[in-house]
Amino acid sequence: MTPVSRCLHTVDHLSAVPDSTVADRVDAVLDELERAYRKPSERIVALEAVLQEVSRNRRTGGTPFGRFVCRSVERRQERLARPA
Repeated sequence: MTPVSRCLHTVDHLSAVPDSTVADRVDAVLDELERAYRKPSERIVALEAVLQEVSRNRRTGGTPFGRFVCRSVERRQERLARPA
């Protein structure tokens, strides 16, 4: 299973968890995804794949959870795209 697939699988699972730790767990899985890639450009591409899939997913796309995940991914992409 690729890092992106693993991340999407975990995010999909977390979308059904009625738990107050979901935000921390989403951050952890996105951290794990970023650690799987060396270059910032590779990380941005992997995060974009997650963003697109979560946005397209009928179950999570328009929900508050889906919007939270999308915004979290977008923030990470912006941080990686900033020049050092």
